Amino acid sequence: MRTISEQFLSRVEDFLASSGLKPSEFGRQAVGDPSLIVNLRRGRSPTLATADRILSFIERVEAEQSRLTTRRRSL
Repeated sequence: MRTISEQFLSRVEDFLASSGLKPSEFGRQAVGDPSLIVNLRRGRSPTLATADRILSFIERVEAEQSRLTTRRRSL
Protein backbone atom coordinates (compact mmCIF):
# COMPACT_ATOMS: atom_id res chain seq x y z
CA MET A 1 0.00 0.00 0.00
CA ARG A 2 1.29 3.44 -0.93
CA THR A 3 1.65 6.21 1.61
CA ILE A 4 -0.32 9.44 1.33
CA SER A 5 2.92 11.21 0.37
CA GLU A 6 3.50 8.70 -2.45
CA GLN A 7 -0.08 9.08 -3.66
CA PHE A 8 0.20 12.87 -3.57
CA LEU A 9 3.48 12.91 -5.50
CA SER A 10 2.05 10.46 -8.01
CA ARG A 11 -0.93 12.76 -8.59
CA VAL A 12 1.38 15.73 -9.14
CA GLU A 13 3.68 13.75 -11.47
CA ASP A 14 0.69 12.51 -13.51
CA PHE A 15 -0.53 16.08 -13.86
CA LEU A 16 2.90 17.28 -14.96
CA ALA A 17 3.05 14.55 -17.61
CA SER A 18 -0.42 15.28 -18.96
CA SER A 19 -0.26 19.10 -18.81
CA GLY A 20 3.20 19.60 -20.25
CA LEU A 21 4.02 22.19 -17.57
CA LYS A 22 7.66 22.34 -16.55
CA PRO A 23 8.16 21.44 -12.88
CA SER A 24 9.50 24.89 -11.99
CA GLU A 25 6.59 26.64 -13.74
CA PHE A 26 4.12 24.35 -11.99
CA GLY A 27 5.57 25.21 -8.59
CA ARG A 28 5.61 28.89 -9.40
CA GLN A 29 1.99 28.94 -10.58
CA ALA A 30 0.63 26.61 -7.90
CA VAL A 31 2.28 28.02 -4.78
CA GLY A 32 4.90 30.56 -5.81
CA ASP A 33 7.81 28.13 -5.30
CA PRO A 34 9.77 27.12 -8.42
CA SER A 35 11.69 24.53 -6.35
CA LEU A 36 8.52 22.77 -5.17
CA ILE A 37 8.78 19.68 -7.41
CA VAL A 38 12.50 19.21 -6.79
CA ASN A 39 11.83 19.31 -3.07
CA LEU A 40 8.87 16.94 -3.28
CA ARG A 41 10.94 14.49 -5.33
CA ARG A 42 13.62 14.64 -2.64
CA GLY A 43 11.09 13.58 -0.03
CA ARG A 44 9.90 16.91 1.36
CA SER A 45 6.35 16.78 2.66
CA PRO A 46 4.20 19.86 2.13
CA THR A 47 1.93 21.16 4.85
CA LEU A 48 -1.72 20.23 4.49
CA ALA A 49 -2.50 23.82 3.49
CA THR A 50 0.12 23.72 0.74
CA ALA A 51 -1.07 20.30 -0.46
CA ASP A 52 -4.61 21.71 -0.63
CA ARG A 53 -3.38 24.67 -2.71
CA ILE A 54 -1.52 22.34 -5.06
CA LEU A 55 -4.49 20.01 -5.55
CA SER A 56 -6.84 22.98 -6.05
CA PHE A 57 -4.49 24.36 -8.70
CA ILE A 58 -4.43 20.99 -10.50
CA GLU A 59 -8.23 20.77 -10.40
CA ARG A 60 -8.63 24.33 -11.77
CA VAL A 61 -6.23 23.71 -14.65
CA GLU A 62 -7.81 20.35 -15.51
CA ALA A 63 -11.29 21.91 -15.44
CA GLU A 64 -10.15 24.70 -17.77
CA GLN A 65 -8.51 22.21 -20.14
CA SER A 66 -11.72 20.17 -20.15
CA ARG A 67 -13.81 23.27 -20.95
CA LEU A 68 -11.48 24.20 -23.81
CA THR A 69 -11.60 20.68 -25.22
CA THR A 70 -15.40 20.63 -25.03
CA ARG A 71 -15.61 24.05 -26.66
CA ARG A 72 -13.31 22.98 -29.52
CA ARG A 73 -15.40 19.88 -30.17
CA SER A 74 -18.57 21.91 -30.44
CA LEU A 75 -17.14 24.26 -33.08
